[in-house]
Amino acid sequence: MRILITGGTGFIGRHTVKTALARGHRVAALHRPASPDKQHILRKLRTWGAELHVGELSDTQSLRSAMRGIESVCHFAAAFRESEVPDDYFIDVNVNGTRNAMEAAAQQGVRRFVYCSTAGIYGSTVPGVTNEAASVNPQNVYERSKVAAEKVVRELAEQNGMEYSIVRPAVVYGPHDHRLLKMFKSAAKGRFPLFGPGDGRRHMVYVGDVARAAVRAAVLPQAAGQEMIIAGPRAAPLREILGVLARTVNRPRCGPQLPLRPMLALAGMTEDLCRRFDVKPPIYRRRMDFYLNDAAFDCSRASRVLSWQPAIDLEEGFGRTLESYREVGWVQ
Repeated sequence: MRILITGGTGFIGRHTVKTALARGHRVAALHRPASPDKQHILRKLRTWGAELHVGELSDTQSLRSAMRGIESVCHFAAAFRESEVPDDYFIDVNVNGTRNAMEAAAQQGVRRFVYCSTAGIYGSTVPGVTNEAASVNPQNVYERSKVAAEKVVRELAEQNGMEYSIVRPAVVYGPHDHRLLKMFKSAAKGRFPLFGPGDGRRHMVYVGDVARAAVRAAVLPQAAGQEMIIAGPRAAPLREILGVLARTVNRPRCGPQLPLRPMLALAGMTEDLCRRFDVKPPIYRRRMDFYLNDAAFDCSRASRVLSWQPAIDLEEGFGRTLESYREVGWVQ
Protein backbone atom coordinates (compact mmCIF):
# COMPACT_ATOMS: atom_id res chain seq x y z
CA MET A 1 0.00 0.00 0.00
CA ARG A 2 1.09 3.59 -0.64
CA ILE A 3 1.01 5.55 2.63
CA LEU A 4 1.68 9.23 3.34
CA ILE A 5 2.88 10.15 6.82
CA THR A 6 2.57 13.79 7.82
CA GLY A 7 5.04 15.01 10.40
CA GLY A 8 7.49 12.52 8.94
CA THR A 9 10.51 14.01 10.69
CA GLY A 10 8.76 14.20 14.06
CA PHE A 11 9.15 11.81 16.96
CA ILE A 12 6.29 9.39 16.20
CA GLY A 13 6.27 10.17 12.48
CA ARG A 14 9.81 9.03 11.75
CA HIS A 15 9.29 5.77 13.66
CA THR A 16 6.12 5.16 11.66
CA VAL A 17 7.94 5.81 8.39
CA LYS A 18 10.51 3.18 9.31
CA THR A 19 7.87 0.69 10.46
CA ALA A 20 5.74 1.08 7.33
CA LEU A 21 8.76 0.64 5.05
CA ALA A 22 9.82 -2.45 6.98
CA ARG A 23 6.36 -3.91 6.36
CA GLY A 24 6.82 -3.51 2.60
CA HIS A 25 4.66 -0.43 2.05
CA ARG A 26 5.62 2.44 -0.22
CA VAL A 27 5.95 5.47 2.01
CA ALA A 28 5.91 9.21 1.41
CA ALA A 29 6.76 11.60 4.26
CA LEU A 30 5.51 15.16 4.46
CA HIS A 31 7.70 17.51 6.46
CA ARG A 32 8.15 21.21 7.01
CA PRO A 33 11.24 22.96 5.59
CA ALA A 34 14.01 21.36 7.62
CA SER A 35 16.33 23.36 9.84
CA PRO A 36 20.04 22.44 9.78
CA ASP A 37 19.70 20.31 12.92
CA LYS A 38 17.12 18.09 11.19
CA GLN A 39 19.07 17.37 8.02
CA HIS A 40 20.35 14.11 9.49
CA ILE A 41 16.74 12.95 9.91
CA LEU A 42 16.01 13.63 6.24
CA ARG A 43 19.12 11.68 5.25
CA LYS A 44 17.90 8.74 7.32
CA LEU A 45 14.45 8.82 5.76
CA ARG A 46 16.00 8.84 2.27
CA THR A 47 18.32 5.98 3.19
CA TRP A 48 15.35 3.95 4.41
CA GLY A 49 13.61 4.52 1.07
CA ALA A 50 10.98 7.15 1.89
CA GLU A 51 9.82 9.67 -0.69
CA LEU A 52 10.08 13.16 0.83
CA HIS A 53 7.71 16.09 0.33
CA VAL A 54 8.13 19.56 1.78
CA GLY A 55 4.87 21.17 2.83
CA GLU A 56 2.81 22.95 5.45
CA LEU A 57 -0.64 22.15 6.81
CA SER A 58 -1.62 25.69 5.84
CA ASP A 59 -0.44 25.16 2.24
CA THR A 60 -3.20 23.21 0.50
CA GLN A 61 -1.26 22.98 -2.74
CA SER A 62 1.66 21.21 -1.05
CA LEU A 63 -0.79 18.87 0.67
CA ARG A 64 -2.53 17.93 -2.57
CA SER A 65 0.81 17.36 -4.28
CA ALA A 66 2.06 15.06 -1.50
CA MET A 67 -1.18 13.06 -1.51
CA ARG A 68 -1.23 12.33 -5.22
CA GLY A 69 -1.46 8.55 -5.65
CA ILE A 70 -1.74 7.93 -1.90
CA GLU A 71 -4.11 5.27 -0.54
CA SER A 72 -3.85 5.94 3.22
CA VAL A 73 -2.69 8.93 5.24
CA CYS A 74 -1.27 8.74 8.78
CA HIS A 75 -1.61 12.26 10.14
CA PHE A 76 0.92 12.99 12.90
CA ALA A 77 1.83 16.61 12.16
CA ALA A 78 0.64 18.68 15.12
CA ALA A 79 1.38 21.38 17.65
CA PHE A 80 2.13 19.58 20.89
CA ARG A 81 3.84 21.32 23.82
CA GLU A 82 5.13 24.47 22.19
CA SER A 83 5.66 27.19 24.77
CA GLU A 84 5.13 30.91 24.43
CA VAL A 85 2.51 30.56 21.70
CA PRO A 86 -1.13 31.69 21.95
CA ASP A 87 -3.95 29.18 22.27
CA ASP A 88 -5.03 30.03 18.72
CA TYR A 89 -1.83 28.41 17.45
CA PHE A 90 -2.99 24.97 18.62
CA ILE A 91 -6.39 25.47 17.02
CA ASP A 92 -4.84 26.63 13.77
CA VAL A 93 -2.39 23.72 13.47
CA ASN A 94 -4.31 20.86 15.05
CA VAL A 95 -7.86 21.66 13.96
CA ASN A 96 -7.60 23.79 10.82
CA GLY A 97 -4.49 21.94 9.68
CA THR A 98 -6.26 18.60 10.04
CA ARG A 99 -9.19 19.98 8.05
CA ASN A 100 -6.84 21.08 5.28
CA ALA A 101 -5.14 17.69 5.22
CA MET A 102 -8.43 15.79 5.05
CA GLU A 103 -9.83 18.01 2.32
CA ALA A 104 -6.66 17.55 0.26
CA ALA A 105 -6.86 13.80 0.83
CA ALA A 106 -10.47 13.73 -0.34
CA GLN A 107 -9.61 15.70 -3.46
CA GLN A 108 -6.86 13.22 -4.31
CA GLY A 109 -9.04 10.17 -3.76
CA VAL A 110 -7.31 8.90 -0.61
CA ARG A 111 -9.22 5.92 0.77
CA ARG A 112 -8.40 6.15 4.49
CA PHE A 113 -7.28 8.87 6.90
CA VAL A 114 -5.67 7.80 10.19
CA TYR A 115 -5.64 10.57 12.77
CA CYS A 116 -3.28 10.55 15.75
CA SER A 117 -5.11 12.02 18.73
CA THR A 118 -4.22 11.43 22.40
CA ALA A 119 -5.56 9.43 25.31
CA GLY A 120 -5.07 12.63 27.30
CA ILE A 121 -8.49 13.80 26.11
CA TYR A 122 -10.05 11.65 28.87
CA GLY A 123 -8.42 13.72 31.61
CA SER A 124 -5.23 13.66 33.65
CA THR A 125 -6.74 12.14 36.80
CA VAL A 126 -9.24 9.38 36.05
CA PRO A 127 -10.18 6.61 38.52
CA GLY A 128 -10.27 3.01 37.42
CA VAL A 129 -9.30 1.93 33.92
CA THR A 130 -10.41 4.09 31.00
CA ASN A 131 -11.69 2.76 27.68
CA GLU A 132 -13.10 4.43 24.58
CA ALA A 133 -16.62 4.66 26.04
CA ALA A 134 -15.48 7.13 28.72
CA SER A 135 -16.47 10.79 28.51
CA VAL A 136 -13.75 13.15 27.35
CA ASN A 137 -12.41 15.71 29.82
CA PRO A 138 -9.60 17.68 28.15
CA GLN A 139 -7.47 19.67 30.58
CA ASN A 140 -5.58 22.08 28.31
CA VAL A 141 -5.73 23.74 24.91
CA TYR A 142 -3.70 20.95 23.28
CA GLU A 143 -6.18 18.30 24.38
CA ARG A 144 -9.16 20.51 23.50
CA SER A 145 -7.71 20.97 20.02
CA LYS A 146 -7.40 17.21 19.64
CA VAL A 147 -11.06 16.71 20.59
CA ALA A 148 -12.07 19.33 18.05
CA ALA A 149 -9.85 17.78 15.37
CA GLU A 150 -11.39 14.35 15.95
CA LYS A 151 -14.80 15.90 15.27
CA VAL A 152 -13.48 17.38 12.02
CA VAL A 153 -12.16 13.97 10.98
CA ARG A 154 -15.49 12.24 11.58
CA GLU A 155 -17.51 14.96 9.83
CA LEU A 156 -15.30 15.24 6.74
CA ALA A 157 -15.00 11.48 6.41
CA GLU A 158 -18.79 11.21 6.28
CA GLN A 159 -19.13 14.12 3.86
CA ASN A 160 -16.52 12.77 1.47
CA GLY A 161 -17.17 9.05 1.71
CA MET A 162 -13.70 8.48 3.15
CA GLU A 163 -12.71 5.85 5.69
CA TYR A 164 -11.10 7.04 8.90
CA SER A 165 -9.43 5.63 11.98
CA ILE A 166 -8.46 7.49 15.14
CA VAL A 167 -5.66 6.29 17.40
CA ARG A 168 -5.29 7.75 20.88
CA PRO A 169 -1.84 6.98 22.29
CA ALA A 170 -1.15 7.23 26.00
CA VAL A 171 2.20 8.71 27.14
CA VAL A 172 4.55 7.98 24.23
CA TYR A 173 8.29 7.60 24.82
CA GLY A 174 11.29 6.09 23.11
CA PRO A 175 14.44 6.86 21.11
CA HIS A 176 14.80 10.48 19.95
CA ASP A 177 12.09 11.74 22.33
CA HIS A 178 13.10 15.26 23.39
CA ARG A 179 10.39 15.51 26.06
CA LEU A 180 12.00 12.94 28.37
CA LEU A 181 15.57 13.99 27.67
CA LYS A 182 15.76 16.36 30.64
CA MET A 183 14.39 13.65 32.94
CA PHE A 184 17.00 11.14 31.77
CA LYS A 185 19.84 13.66 32.04
CA SER A 186 18.81 14.71 35.55
CA ALA A 187 18.28 11.13 36.70
CA ALA A 188 21.72 10.14 35.40
CA LYS A 189 23.14 12.75 37.82
CA GLY A 190 20.81 11.76 40.68
CA ARG A 191 19.01 15.10 40.47
CA PHE A 192 15.49 14.21 39.33
CA PRO A 193 13.25 14.59 42.42
CA LEU A 194 10.08 12.75 43.30
CA PHE A 195 7.62 15.19 44.82
CA GLY A 196 5.05 13.42 46.97
CA PRO A 197 4.49 9.66 47.31
CA GLY A 198 4.38 8.95 43.56
CA ASP A 199 1.15 6.96 43.76
CA GLY A 200 -0.35 8.32 40.53
CA ARG A 201 -0.40 5.89 37.63
CA ARG A 202 1.16 6.74 34.29
CA HIS A 203 0.48 4.52 31.32
CA MET A 204 3.47 4.81 29.04
CA VAL A 205 3.69 3.27 25.57
CA TYR A 206 6.82 2.71 23.50
CA VAL A 207 6.92 4.67 20.25
CA GLY A 208 7.55 1.57 18.14
CA ASP A 209 4.35 0.02 19.47
CA VAL A 210 2.44 3.17 18.50
CA ALA A 211 3.96 3.08 15.02
CA ARG A 212 2.92 -0.55 14.54
CA ALA A 213 -0.64 0.24 15.59
CA ALA A 214 -0.84 3.26 13.27
CA VAL A 215 0.36 1.30 10.24
CA ARG A 216 -2.14 -1.48 10.93
CA ALA A 217 -4.91 1.13 11.30
CA ALA A 218 -3.94 2.44 7.87
CA VAL A 219 -4.15 -0.89 6.06
CA LEU A 220 -6.56 -3.29 7.80
CA PRO A 221 -10.16 -3.22 6.46
CA GLN A 222 -11.66 -3.78 9.92
CA ALA A 223 -9.97 -0.63 11.27
CA ALA A 224 -12.27 1.64 9.26
CA GLY A 225 -14.43 3.79 11.52
CA GLN A 226 -12.62 2.66 14.67
CA GLU A 227 -11.37 4.90 17.49
CA MET A 228 -8.76 3.13 19.60
CA ILE A 229 -6.65 3.78 22.68
CA ILE A 230 -3.02 2.71 22.25
CA ALA A 231 -1.28 2.00 25.56
CA GLY A 232 1.67 0.03 26.89
CA PRO A 233 1.70 -3.36 28.64
CA ARG A 234 0.53 -1.83 31.94
CA ALA A 235 0.14 1.36 33.93
CA ALA A 236 2.56 1.87 36.82
CA PRO A 237 2.81 4.27 39.77
CA LEU A 238 5.22 7.12 39.17
CA ARG A 239 7.55 5.91 41.95
CA GLU A 240 7.87 2.56 40.16
CA ILE A 241 8.59 4.26 36.84
CA LEU A 242 11.32 6.33 38.44
CA GLY A 243 12.69 3.16 39.98
CA VAL A 244 12.99 1.62 36.51
CA LEU A 245 14.65 4.81 35.27
CA ALA A 246 17.15 4.74 38.16
CA ARG A 247 18.17 1.18 37.29
CA THR A 248 18.44 2.15 33.63
CA VAL A 249 20.89 4.98 34.35
CA ASN A 250 22.67 2.86 37.00
CA ARG A 251 21.79 5.01 39.99
CA PRO A 252 20.39 3.93 43.38
CA ARG A 253 17.56 6.43 42.79
CA CYS A 254 16.76 9.25 40.40
CA GLY A 255 16.92 11.94 43.07
CA PRO A 256 15.54 13.02 46.43
CA GLN A 257 11.94 12.53 47.52
CA LEU A 258 10.40 15.83 48.65
CA PRO A 259 6.96 17.05 49.81
CA LEU A 260 4.58 17.87 46.96
CA ARG A 261 2.28 20.51 48.46
CA PRO A 262 4.95 23.22 49.03
CA MET A 263 6.24 22.72 45.49
CA LEU A 264 2.77 23.17 44.02
CA ALA A 265 2.41 26.45 45.91
CA LEU A 266 5.85 27.60 44.75
CA ALA A 267 5.07 26.75 41.13
CA GLY A 268 1.83 28.74 41.25
CA MET A 269 3.42 31.80 42.85
CA THR A 270 6.36 31.71 40.44
CA GLU A 271 4.11 31.48 37.41
CA ASP A 272 1.89 34.35 38.57
CA LEU A 273 4.84 36.57 39.40
CA CYS A 274 6.63 35.93 36.11
CA ARG A 275 3.44 36.62 34.19
CA ARG A 276 3.24 40.09 35.79
CA PHE A 277 6.75 40.89 34.52
CA ASP A 278 6.26 39.15 31.16
CA VAL A 279 9.10 36.65 31.66
CA LYS A 280 9.18 32.90 31.13
CA PRO A 281 8.75 31.10 34.48
CA PRO A 282 11.39 28.49 35.39
CA ILE A 283 8.63 26.43 37.01
CA TYR A 284 4.88 26.59 36.52
CA ARG A 285 1.66 24.75 37.35
CA ARG A 286 1.48 22.58 34.23
CA ARG A 287 5.02 21.35 34.80
CA MET A 288 3.90 19.91 38.12
CA ASP A 289 1.17 17.87 36.41
CA PHE A 290 3.83 15.19 36.02
CA TYR A 291 3.46 14.48 39.73
CA LEU A 292 -0.34 14.72 39.80
CA ASN A 293 -1.46 12.63 36.84
CA ASP A 294 -3.23 9.34 37.55
CA ALA A 295 -4.70 7.34 34.68
CA ALA A 296 -4.68 3.81 33.27
CA PHE A 297 -6.08 2.67 29.93
CA ASP A 298 -7.72 -0.36 28.40
CA CYS A 299 -6.46 -0.96 24.87
CA SER A 300 -8.37 -4.19 24.27
CA ARG A 301 -10.26 -2.63 21.34
CA ALA A 302 -6.99 -1.95 19.52
CA SER A 303 -5.84 -5.46 20.35
CA ARG A 304 -9.04 -6.93 18.93
CA VAL A 305 -9.38 -4.76 15.83
CA LEU A 306 -5.71 -4.52 14.88
CA SER A 307 -4.53 -7.91 16.15
CA TRP A 308 -1.97 -5.82 18.04
CA GLN A 309 -0.32 -6.02 21.44
CA PRO A 310 2.24 -3.69 23.00
CA ALA A 311 5.56 -5.52 22.80
CA ILE A 312 8.01 -3.32 24.71
CA ASP A 313 7.92 -2.94 28.50
CA LEU A 314 9.44 -0.06 30.46
CA GLU A 315 12.73 -1.78 31.23
CA GLU A 316 13.48 -2.51 27.59
CA GLY A 317 11.99 0.76 26.35
CA PHE A 318 13.96 2.92 28.77
CA GLY A 319 17.11 1.02 27.84
CA ARG A 320 16.59 1.68 24.14
CA THR A 321 15.82 5.34 24.85
CA LEU A 322 18.98 5.82 26.89
CA GLU A 323 21.05 4.11 24.21
CA SER A 324 19.73 6.54 21.59
CA TYR A 325 20.55 9.52 23.82
CA ARG A 326 24.08 8.26 24.36
CA GLU A 327 24.64 7.65 20.65
CA VAL A 328 24.24 11.39 19.97
CA GLY A 329 25.96 12.50 23.17
CA TRP A 330 22.86 13.88 24.89
CA VAL A 331 23.39 11.74 28.00
CA GLN A 332 26.72 10.42 29.29
